Amino acid sequence: MKKVMLLIILMMYSALTTLIYEIRTGEGNKMTVINITGCQMFEDEIVEIIYSDPKIDDVIIIENSDCNGIAKKLNDVGISYQIIPFEKMPLILKDTDRNYIVTINILSISLHGDPASLRDHVYSNVKDISQYSNGILLFYGLCGNVLKQIENDLNSLSCPVSILKDNDGKTVDDCIGAVVGGRKSFLKMVSSFNRKNTLVMTPMWINNWKKMFKYSGFIEHIDDIETAKFVLDTMGYENVVKINNRSPHIKNYKDKVEEFADLFGLNVLEIEGNRKIIHDSYKNFRDTVMTNNCVTSINASNTTRVYPQSRTELQYSQ
Repeated sequence: MKKVMLLIILMMYSALTTLIYEIRTGEGNKMTVINITGCQMFEDEIVEIIYSDPKIDDVIIIENSDCNGIAKKLNDVGISYQIIPFEKMPLILKDTDRNYIVTINILSISLHGDPASLRDHVYSNVKDISQYSNGILLFYGLCGNVLKQIENDLNSLSCPVSILKDNDGKTVDDCIGAVVGGRKSFLKMVSSFNRKNTLVMTPMWINNWKKMFKYSGFIEHIDDIETAKFVLDTMGYENVVKINNRSPHIKNYKDKVEEFADLFGLNVLEIEGNRKIIHDSYKNFRDTVMTNNCVTSINASNTTRVYPQSRTELQYSQ
């Protein structure tokens, strides 16, 4: 009986290994799978990328406790998707006839409260997901330098791993730097505040400011508004900056910023966002992975891959 069970386990392992190999190499159904693993704070930018890319044939959200927000936003802009538990990914990918699939893995903003835990979670997730991917793009910044070496640290994985970079090839500092055009643009923005302490808001920041205040150490309890007021007043904050984002799925952004400003007695300033480096990071990574995967498929089966324009490219201001 033990021998029979051992044989069954070995057969199941062999079948799973074959599935993973075919998914990654394209020998099964000649497709490219790129994963986006990102912080919840990048939900809006990930939706924008998905919305704007006509090459994408299918979107799969990896099911976890933090995936509902991006699922709702994809619904709002009319993008279809599947929510799939991670353990079922091999079978789902094996059975599809799509050419280009993007999988999305959203990680909690609560990880920002513990940098070591953030690093561990990102690294472990990337290692697991690499089994079923041709490439992984991280929608993260340096995050206090805990992800500074992630590309080098994980360069032995079976697929390439990349993180958001600016035009100088530098990893973006955080979700704010990524949406204003990188470090140089961020420093230029800060200098325009004339040394007045200023909070900078994105749509996800304003939606989660209580949580972010807690994880940043401003307050101990999420609803302790009085302490938050005391901290901001003591630190001399005078302004809150609204980084403009006219993406069609963003709702009530202006009203929420003004409500926040009224609560803390701050002036509202506005600047234009610049998300070009996010689009460039994604497109460059996508094209490189697809090209390399095409070469692998040609070598393996002597066939070429066709990328259908399955959707009309929709316009986002970057």
